[in-house]
Amino acid sequence: MGLSPIVQLRLDDAQAELKAEISRWLDEHLAAEFRRSSANADYLPEAAHERAVDFCRALHARGWFVPHWPAEFGGGGLPIIEQMIIREELAYAGAPLVNSNGTNMLAPILFTFGTEEQKRSYLPSIARSEVMWAQGYSEPEAGSDLASLRMTARREDDRYILNGQKTWTSNGRLADWIFLLVRTDPHATTRQAGITFLLADMRSPGITIRPIDSLVGYPTFAEEFFDDVEVPVEQRIGAENDGWRIAKALLDVERSNITRAAQAQRFLDELIEWCRTQEGAADDPLRDAANRESIVRLVVKLEVLRALCYRVARLQERGTLTSTQASLSKLYAAEFTVEVRDVGSRILGAAGLLLPSDPHAVVHGHFSEGLLLSLLHRIGGGTSEIQRDVVARGLGLPK
Repeated sequence: MGLSPIVQLRLDDAQAELKAEISRWLDEHLAAEFRRSSANADYLPEAAHERAVDFCRALHARGWFVPHWPAEFGGGGLPIIEQMIIREELAYAGAPLVNSNGTNMLAPILFTFGTEEQKRSYLPSIARSEVMWAQGYSEPEAGSDLASLRMTARREDDRYILNGQKTWTSNGRLADWIFLLVRTDPHATTRQAGITFLLADMRSPGITIRPIDSLVGYPTFAEEFFDDVEVPVEQRIGAENDGWRIAKALLDVERSNITRAAQAQRFLDELIEWCRTQEGAADDPLRDAANRESIVRLVVKLEVLRALCYRVARLQERGTLTSTQASLSKLYAAEFTVEVRDVGSRILGAAGLLLPSDPHAVVHGHFSEGLLLSLLHRIGGGTSEIQRDVVARGLGLPK
């Protein structure tokens, strides 16, 4: 039995019934191989990923995969509170939501900056989990300093010719399409001024994909080499050389994930439940005052994170979310995620460091796997140092 949150949404009867309905549905349809897994569904081996796709298509049939999208684009047409209810239940259960690059990053950009034709072309296939997307931002010489990217896109009539390399590409191995930042004006007055946002088919001639395994062995990332790759001009989002403004908007969406508290809650509940099973044992971890204090601190910090998530969701609904607020949410969630995994692995002891594949692993190896994967949270979407800088600038602090 998990802890009862202090910070909660105030639900009416219909919303409470929706929450219960989703919980019942997950009990029947969420396979054990996914339940409370630490891994992003896009990072799983191909066979497991396909089973996750089937799960998401079943969610879509209920209107729960992208519940906040307009129905005309394959969504459920639901308001922000219902979206939060659905996403929190899915996150807590560990439901494998595929194509986060498409649903959580590209789609908001298409809704804001895309043409009607682009929305009709790309959004429905994302909603139906038919087309997987990769994020093509980082390069060997451009990670957190994204404005230093070097991939070029030369305009020739109705197409762009792309040359360069992307690396650490999220979902690069399994993706069908990729959204990219490219340099279209190498002589712009600032590095940011000459960047354009493009969409490219990963099957285009001239693209070479090389998988990069994660620490836990998942095919998490890939690097891509572009050699005279042709991309039609109609696959450009926004105006030429206006990609930096669009990229910043996408990062704000990526950094403001509103389900991080629910994800952290299930890890903390697992840890507390395991500690309770050890009560009275010779090595009862809760006999150690340091362990008790560590858990209490996590409980308190989790309530702060949940309040942040709810606030970000409300600001998104109003269209008033700023980069400072998004970065603050991302920074707090990233650091808290690492702390939960770190504290949990320490309390669980040596067996807590074993991966899920080891028969001697405790709590299904979720903490060891999560500890390795949580390192990504301090890097992906901009390092914690970058987030601190964004927050400091937003507060008007001196450089």
